[in-house]
Amino acid sequence: MPYFTNTIQQKQVQVHGKYSARKKALLSLASLSFVLLSLVSCRSLSDGQSSTGAIVVQQAPKARLTYVAIGASDTFGIGADDPQSENWPTDLATKLGSGVHLVNLGIPGILLHQALSFELPVALDAHPDLITIWLAVNDITQDVPLASYSHDLDLLLNRLQAAAPHARIVVANVPDLTLLPFFSSYSEYDLQALKTQVLAYNTVIASIVKRHHVLLVDLYQQWQNLKDHPEYISQDGLHPSTFGYARLAELFYQALQ
Repeated sequence: MPYFTNTIQQKQVQVHGKYSARKKALLSLASLSFVLLSLVSCRSLSDGQSSTGAIVVQQAPKARLTYVAIGASDTFGIGADDPQSENWPTDLATKLGSGVHLVNLGIPGILLHQALSFELPVALDAHPDLITIWLAVNDITQDVPLASYSHDLDLLLNRLQAAAPHARIVVANVPDLTLLPFFSSYSEYDLQALKTQVLAYNTVIASIVKRHHVLLVDLYQQWQNLKDHPEYISQDGLHPSTFGYARLAELFYQALQ
């Protein structure tokens, strides 16, 4: 969202630079680590030990709804005071009521194409009833060709709908990144180029969402008042704050009603 640049790089990093081969390898390793952590934290069995030393396996209560969040650092919760408990998918799960099992697959720095390998398999294994997808800002800042992004988003939705035909799917587009403090040092020319790129991505997202008959959260329109709410942006000027994540959860919740 605003701060919705799924990268956790600081301002001195060139957000328009291409990843080197070494950086891509490191990102893949980091992404795998995050997925493994997600698998551990989201498992439904908890182990304990009795006074006799025997292992006791307790079955967790059956979830009323399994919710999977596919995304990057702004889904993971970067920018919140406590990313683990104050990210917007956790806030949304709370709004959805008791009995919700959340699998938050947000991986800082990940691109959509990489999510097909790292996040999609875990999402399908969870047998979700609800899926949210907010994954585009990193692709923009890394200059991923629009045609490649379009192909990968279409493929992601195809695979999700084939494996989980009854799941509700919600896709968010890209907010106006030019409103974020992170980009305040850009020249007018660069800001206009960034806005043009965001609009092009959002046109593609809207078209694919319509074709797949899934829900769209239009963050570009709903976050135009961002400058009036500086409390929604974390200190890095890029990611949402705890307050911003709470507001994002409300927007997703409204889309589901």
